[in-house]
Amino acid sequence: MKKLIWLILLLGILVIAGCTDTEPEEQENVESEEEVTEEVDSEGEEIDEGIAEEEDEEVTGDRPEGFLWKVEEGPTKVYMLGTIHIAPDNFFPMSEHVEQAYEESDVVVPEIDMNNVNMGEMMSIMTELGQYSDGTTLKDHVSQETYEQIEDSFQGSLYTMDMLNQFKPWLVTNLLEQMRIQELGYTDGVDMHFLNKAEEDEKEVIALETVEDQLGVFAGISDDYQVEMLEETLAAQDQYEEELNKMLDLYSQGDKEALLDMLIVEGEESDPEAEAYLKALNDDRNYNMTEQIKEFLESGEEKTYFVIVGALHLTLEPHIGSILEENGFEVERIQE
Repeated sequence: MKKLIWLILLLGILVIAGCTDTEPEEQENVESEEEVTEEVDSEGEEIDEGIAEEEDEEVTGDRPEGFLWKVEEGPTKVYMLGTIHIAPDNFFPMSEHVEQAYEESDVVVPEIDMNNVNMGEMMSIMTELGQYSDGTTLKDHVSQETYEQIEDSFQGSLYTMDMLNQFKPWLVTNLLEQMRIQELGYTDGVDMHFLNKAEEDEKEVIALETVEDQLGVFAGISDDYQVEMLEETLAAQDQYEEELNKMLDLYSQGDKEALLDMLIVEGEESDPEAEAYLKALNDDRNYNMTEQIKEFLESGEEKTYFVIVGALHLTLEPHIGSILEENGFEVERIQE
C-alpha cells in the first residue's frame, strides 16, 4: 500500500501547485519583502554585508544529492534528474554534479514548463475536472465527520466552505496539501529552480507533458477513492511536517531505497483502486515520457538534454530509466 499523500510531491502534478497558491501567503511575502527593503534603507551597507554572509553560509557543507542519471547515444547526451516539487529556502544550489549537468545542457526538459503555462486555460481545465456539475456538493459525498474536519482545517484561510463545497475531494486534498506546505514556509522545488535558471540563461525548454495530460490523471478517479485520499490527508495533518522533513532528508541524501520504503506500508493488502491510480500517475506517464526521451537520444544531434521529472518517475518501477534499459540504452547513475 502506498502513502498517497506524498505521491504528488515525488511524481509531480506540477500544475496543481500553480493553481492553488493562496493570496494571503502571497500578501505576507510582499509585506516581508517591504520590511527587508526598509531595513536595508535604514542600515545600508551593514545589512548588505549580513545578507552576503548568509548567502555564503547557505552554500557551504553538503548540498542536496537528489537522483541523477545519464544516458548517451552517439553525440547525444541526456541527464535525468529526479526532483521534489517543494523545498526550503536554503536547498539550493544542489550538489556540484547536479548543477554541472544543468550547466552542460543545451535543452531543459521539464514535465511542464510552468513559466509558460496559459493560466486561463489551466484554470478552465481545473474547473471542468475539479468541480461538481451534477447538482451535488462536497457535503453530499463525504461523511459529516470528514466535512467538519475539512471545515476546521480551512478555518481562517482564503477558502470558505461555500467555495470548497463546489470542489471534488481530489481538488480539496490538493488545496489542503498546498496550504500546509505554504504554512511550513517551503518554496518552489527543484523543478522551478532549474526552470527559472533556464529562463535566465535563455536555454531552450521542451516540456514532456501538457496541462491536459497532468490534470487528466484525476478524471478517472472514482468518487470513493477521492474521498479515501482526502480522509488520509486529513488524518496525517499532525505528522505532516515531520514526514515532509524526513522525505526531504532522504531526497537530499539520494537514498533511493529508503525513500521507496517510506512510501510502502508493509503488511497491507493491495487496493485495486490505489494501484489503478498509481498506474495512471506513474506507469502510464513514464512510458509516454520515455518515448520522447528516446526521440532525443535517437536524433543524432550533438546536444545535451537536462530532464527534470518527479523523483519517483526515476525510482519506482517501471521507471523511465528501467524502460530505457529495456529498449537497449545504458543508464548510469551519477553520485558523489
